[in-house]
Amino acid sequence: MGLRTRIMEVPLVYDLFTNGLSRSGTRDWFADQVLQPRPGHRILDIGCGTATVIKHLSGCDYVGIDHNPEYIKKARENFGTKGEFHCIDINDAKFKEFGTFDTVLLLGVLHHLNDDEVKQLVSVIPAVMKPAGALVTFDCALEKGQHPVARLLAKIDRGRYARNTEHYRSLIEPIFTVREEIIRHDLLKVPYTHAIFRATVS
Repeated sequence: MGLRTRIMEVPLVYDLFTNGLSRSGTRDWFADQVLQPRPGHRILDIGCGTATVIKHLSGCDYVGIDHNPEYIKKARENFGTKGEFHCIDINDAKFKEFGTFDTVLLLGVLHHLNDDEVKQLVSVIPAVMKPAGALVTFDCALEKGQHPVARLLAKIDRGRYARNTEHYRSLIEPIFTVREEIIRHDLLKVPYTHAIFRATVS
C-alpha cells in the first residue's frame, strides 16, 4: 500500500478530500436528481466510507458497508442513530442477510476495481435489490476533450482504474440496463470529470 493510499485511509483526511472539494449545491443536486430518495426507501451503500451521503437521505432506511474499520467507526460516531454500518465484504455471508433494497449505491467504488472485480461485484448486487430497484454508480472518468487537470487528477487517483464512460457502461450492462448516464465536469472546485449511471436489473 502506497503512502497516498495509507493517508486516504484516515477518516479525517478522506472527509476533507471528498467533502472539501465539492462545489456548493453539488450534494443536494446529486441527492435530488440522481438518488431521488423517498421516505421509507431502503438504501444499501457499498463502500460507504464515512457515510456522509446519509445527510441527504432523510427518512430512508440506510445500510452502509465498508472494509475499512476506521471508516465504519467514524460513520457510527457521526450517524449511529440514522443508519446501520457494517465492516464486511460483499463475499461475507452476512451480505445477503440485510434483505433487499430500493437503491444500491456504488459511490467512488468502480474506479478502485479492475474489470474482473467490477464484474464480480455487479453480479452479486441483483440478489439484494428489489425488483424495481436501482443501482447508482459515481466515479471519476477519462473523457475526450476534458480539462487536462481533470485528466491528470483521474490518472493519479488512488483508484487505479479510472475509465471512460463507454468502458464503465460495458461492465455494468451485462447485468443491468442503464436508464440514465450523466457526465459532469463541474461538481468540484477543481477541474474534474465524473461519470454517473443509474441502472436497473435487465
